[in-house]
Amino acid sequence: MYIFIVNTLAANGRGLKILKKLESDPLFQKSYCRSFRTEYKGHAEKLAQQVAEIHKEQVECVIVIGGDGTLHEVINGLKLHSWIPVGFIPAGSGNDFARGVGMASDPLAIFRSIVSKRRHKSYWPGVYLTDNRAKKYYRHFVNTLGFGLEAEVTLAAERIKSRKWFSLFKLSRWSYLLGLFVVIKEFKPLRITVNLDGEKRQLDNVWMITVSNHPYFGGGMKINPTAKIQPGSFSVLTVENITRWKLLLLFISVYWGKHMKLKEVSHYQVTSLTVDSETPILFQTDGQVGTCKSCQVSKEPDTRKIFGAFTKLTS
Repeated sequence: MYIFIVNTLAANGRGLKILKKLESDPLFQKSYCRSFRTEYKGHAEKLAQQVAEIHKEQVECVIVIGGDGTLHEVINGLKLHSWIPVGFIPAGSGNDFARGVGMASDPLAIFRSIVSKRRHKSYWPGVYLTDNRAKKYYRHFVNTLGFGLEAEVTLAAERIKSRKWFSLFKLSRWSYLLGLFVVIKEFKPLRITVNLDGEKRQLDNVWMITVSNHPYFGGGMKINPTAKIQPGSFSVLTVENITRWKLLLLFISVYWGKHMKLKEVSHYQVTSLTVDSETPILFQTDGQVGTCKSCQVSKEPDTRKIFGAFTKLTS
């Protein structure tokens, strides 16, 4: 059985259009397919969890039609069922996960590849736990986990995208840059402590910390150009002691990865990270925003199988 979890509102209804296109394909009609449509934020996670608990013996693959946020929810819904394969048909405005794994853009080609089981990629999500909660409350992230300016901009971008005129003119791809201009004037750098593989550091004027499973975030920004899809470790980027005008330069050059040459930018490859702050700070993970005073980050040891049609073998 193939389970579709569909965000019908993704990218101005693109998710629904893709579902209808697939439903008319003979292969969809021949295969045992069931589709569930999300109705509210967090619904995809609940659907994935319910499907895994009820149909875990019959599920061939859980296929996500939506954006990175929908995939984030499904991966978390399946966190206790890591053996269940996941297929992804990108239908969001950013689609950084698809870009990071080299997913093809043709929904029908992706669906046919999933059903034929021709190709899959191994993937290891990031793991994070906030405010020293019990381990059972851990969460996964598929793209990035970010603190500081990145999170503030993500929140501003979501507010911008929620405006009707913005969706009407299909401007979602520009929401992150617009969010940056909204936030940058008033943003106050953070004072935090980080622990990188056991090495503790005090950062007194940090603008952002980004943890990456692959190079992309924000709809194509190559924030961590050296990040690779691999087990055990992840890339961490920090931006410290930077002026506001130079930060704008950073975000212009980030699409080509040239920001790594700036002296205010540091990069680390680690297996574990802890972030601590005396006051609550904003964080974002795959476009989902929250607050915390501490956060422990690691890598999921279990291999996930991501099925689809790919344009390249590696990220």
